[in-house]
Amino acid sequence: MTRRLLSILSLALIALLCAVFVRVNAAPLTLDVFVATIRPSAGQAVVGAFVAGWLIGTLGALASVWRLGRERVQLRRALRLAEAEARTLRVTAPAHAR
Repeated sequence: MTRRLLSILSLALIALLCAVFVRVNAAPLTLDVFVATIRPSAGQAVVGAFVAGWLIGTLGALASVWRLGRERVQLRRALRLAEAEARTLRVTAPAHAR
């Protein structure tokens, strides 16, 4: 509960700081973006770049998490096979090996 409240307050503070930053840096810029030209304020451009970087970083982290999840499934499958093989070997072991 406390962690969730702290997260919400942190995000609200970041949003407020971004809004103040955009308001203070109102000088217009011209950005050529592949097929279009846009004219955001300097603050909007910086905040937009920050958000774009955050999204790209999140996608990279999600790709790593997905890869680890796949590896976990493969390891779990290999463990099940090894346990089954060990059970089979115990059952079929000769009497002097028990």
